[in-house]
Amino acid sequence: MTPRALLQHFKKEGKPAAGYLFLGAEPFFRDRCRAAIKKALLGDPADPEGLVEVDLKEQPLTHIVDEARTLSLFATSRLLVVKNAENVLPRGGVRSKEDPSQTLLKSYFADPTPGTVVVIEATRFDGRDRDEQAKLDRIAKFFSAVPETVELKSISMSDAVKAATVLAGRLNLSIERLLLVDLVEMLAADVAKIENNLEKLALYATSTSAGTTAPAVITAREIELLVPEARHSGVFEFSDALAHRDRTRALGVLDTMAKAGTYWPMQLNLIAGLFRQALAANELRLRSAGAIGSKLGSYGLRLWPARSKQVAEIATQFSRAELERALIWLFEADRELRSPNPDDRIIMEHLTVRLTS
Repeated sequence: MTPRALLQHFKKEGKPAAGYLFLGAEPFFRDRCRAAIKKALLGDPADPEGLVEVDLKEQPLTHIVDEARTLSLFATSRLLVVKNAENVLPRGGVRSKEDPSQTLLKSYFADPTPGTVVVIEATRFDGRDRDEQAKLDRIAKFFSAVPETVELKSISMSDAVKAATVLAGRLNLSIERLLLVDLVEMLAADVAKIENNLEKLALYATSTSAGTTAPAVITAREIELLVPEARHSGVFEFSDALAHRDRTRALGVLDTMAKAGTYWPMQLNLIAGLFRQALAANELRLRSAGAIGSKLGSYGLRLWPARSKQVAEIATQFSRAELERALIWLFEADRELRSPNPDDRIIMEHLTVRLTS
């Protein structure tokens, strides 16, 4: 089951199942799915007596079943949230026989306690690589007795941009689409982080423009000021250093970004976009930021001013042949980053030296 399917089920006033397995590390929809189950079962506001949280780091699975079987004197309905379900995986290999607690789970869900819903959360692994996906498959097999499995897969870039657009609209924020895409990229398409940072931008905009109902315009300046990933990762500064072919500065910013744990495929996507736009500007014989923004905008590609300026600088600094070669290098670096066990730092340093030569 997808998170959207679950949310749509409760939107139509559907009843919760006896148990759910949340499988995956995506936090945005996980929180919403948990909240939807909580509201459907315990009401809004929720009955605090009906919510029980248990951690499998501290309690065995047998305790969970005992807790689910226990009736409450104070609550007619109960939601049992079980965290860190990954702890059921054996250390050092796969079990050859069924675990006794699996048998206990099958017995419970064959005859669950009325009015009790068990939500089991396995949210440590996101399944992006083969090893993590194998662990998720083992967890799903272990908890196969749970009636419903909600797959919390990583959100794609396009879906994250759509979600960010909707969230910005709800918060009455006006953000250029390209700048919003950059924000999604620097936050690694983590919609929970995107929502949190958009809310901060909305609060800042409200405090600086009291008394107006028009959408608050958010620029790169506000993002650099309020979004830690933009401030600490140097996402704009790195692109700017490459645009000026400033190797020393670019390598210095790269060092800061590496220490901050930048997700490099996303950053490469941003840089490749700049070089593709610069190649288009070169072919159209455009040199000024204003001309680039206007002409590319007429083709449906809207650029915010700071981005137009970077594109203009790249188009000026690089010849057409150099831009084409740079795009090949960017493609090669992206392919290397997505290979098994890449050395991100070496790949990015090599690319930086190439682009600033």
